[in-house]
Amino acid sequence: MANQNNRKSRIERHSKKRKENFVLNILIGIVFILIVIVGVNLLRDNDTVATGEENQSEEVNEEENITQTDDSEVESTSEVTDENDEDSEDGETEKVNEEEETEEAEVIYEESDDPNVEQVIINPNWEPIGTVQTGEHISSYDKGTTDREEMEKAMEYATGVTVDNMTVWWVGNGGIPNQNVIGTISTKDKSKIYRVYLDWVDGEGWKPTKVEKLKNIER
Repeated sequence: MANQNNRKSRIERHSKKRKENFVLNILIGIVFILIVIVGVNLLRDNDTVATGEENQSEEVNEEENITQTDDSEVESTSEVTDENDEDSEDGETEKVNEEEETEEAEVIYEESDDPNVEQVIINPNWEPIGTVQTGEHISSYDKGTTDREEMEKAMEYATGVTVDNMTVWWVGNGGIPNQNVIGTISTKDKSKIYRVYLDWVDGEGWKPTKVEKLKNIER
């Protein structure tokens, strides 16, 4: 009787242990499944984050590229504008220069019926040479007088023959007393001979009006 009880007791303990092992295995299985599920979710989250970062990085790069493109276009436009401005400024400068040249009328060269006149020269840009004389002007042809010296300076201005290198062959009334003068001059070596016409401008002095380049000296 005692042996049967002991055997029964062993069977019950063994059965109980098997149940406990079974429950434990189930729990372990559940824990493993949970671990797998959590791991899969973590991997998915990581992939999502990585994908989001990649997309964000691509968007940032695209924005940077767009910005760089815009900056390049702005710089290119700025360069074109600067070039256009420079071209415009150059064009305006050239236009101003042309206008100034136009305002300064060209020198006129003419032929003459006088056989001794090689060429007639008229420069519309000639101006009065200035004067130190005041009051009523009275022409003086005498050498050494202020009026005669200013006549010679006006003839130098018109011909380019300096007073130091000038020989005055004749100077006198040009038609209206005290208002017009005609002078014949040459270089000292007589290589250049001119007849110069001068008009008096009150307060401003003698102004050349015409120059004739002569072949021979006329007194």
